[in-house]
Amino acid sequence: MPSGMAMKPGDVVRSINGTTIQIDHTDCEGRLLLADGLIYAQNVFKPRMMIDIGTLTTGMKAALGNAASGVFTNSTALWRQLLVAASITGDRVWRFPLWEHFTVKVTGLPSADVSNLGWGPGGNPCRAAAFLKEFIHCGDWIHLDIASSGLKADTEEFTYLTPRRMTGRPTRTLIQFLYQLACPPKEKQ
Repeated sequence: MPSGMAMKPGDVVRSINGTTIQIDHTDCEGRLLLADGLIYAQNVFKPRMMIDIGTLTTGMKAALGNAASGVFTNSTALWRQLLVAASITGDRVWRFPLWEHFTVKVTGLPSADVSNLGWGPGGNPCRAAAFLKEFIHCGDWIHLDIASSGLKADTEEFTYLTPRRMTGRPTRTLIQFLYQLACPPKEKQ
């Protein structure tokens, strides 16, 4: 440990809303930061919808390679809008489950409200999303995991991307998605 104040497995910390979090893996620190950011945004801005973007797990890259961005959402309507936006921009997105099965793996603890890793083998991206979902209280939410799509590999054939650079994916899709929400098509009368 770099100091006596460094986190270690088994430590319990408190988020800004008072939720206790057991540290089961010190390399899962990004979700801790994102949890407090989500709580802060909800408390200060009172949004009807939240979108967060991050690279939470290498499991997403194992699942999708560089082909798509993983999506977790509690709203089927928002998922459909995001899918339309992605089809317009050419960025691929793939929805992953937010099943109660994964929520139990991060919340079933005797010593804390939630675990930053959860228990059991496999499903790390789904457990990471279940962890974040525990901090969403505003309604509709989308998490885009760009661990798989944020960096271009040499072997890919995306003509609009520069070799071995950050791709910016799915920025174009997010812009299209927000445009669709702000300017829905007019109903035919």
